[in-house]
Amino acid sequence: MEQAELLRVYAACHYETRLPGGRARAVLRIGQPLPAALQDWLGAAGWCACITAYNPRSVAQAAALNRAAQHALLSALGEQGARWLPAAGRLPGQPWREPSLLVADIPLDSIDRLAWRHSQNAIVLAHGKAPAQLRIYDHSGASARTLA
Repeated sequence: MEQAELLRVYAACHYETRLPGGRARAVLRIGQPLPAALQDWLGAAGWCACITAYNPRSVAQAAALNRAAQHALLSALGEQGARWLPAAGRLPGQPWREPSLLVADIPLDSIDRLAWRHSQNAIVLAHGKAPAQLRIYDHSGASARTLA
């Protein structure tokens, strides 16, 4: 899939997050502010990111490889003292669902390094009441840009 098409897919996705306590969910969408429940969870952190280690460069991987990569991501987040909530990206009307994590309390440059380490094309950034944005990565590890 070409990058422009991938960006359209990423922007159309719903990033569903399981709230603390495990019962309620909130949906993060590109171009929309964080739902109030996620703003409450975020608190003074200021921003959060939805990131995954699944399917590097948007190429489907075997389930065992995806689980191992996600476990490595969780370990790295734990070492950095990040808070996180379980999440999943999904495209409405499609069966596809990709496990993700909504992460706070970690510097943006650390998130960038994790995205590059796990060969991700993009993550979702959210800043309180500001619209959520895609952050796009080149595969050289040299630059990242946030789309408005």
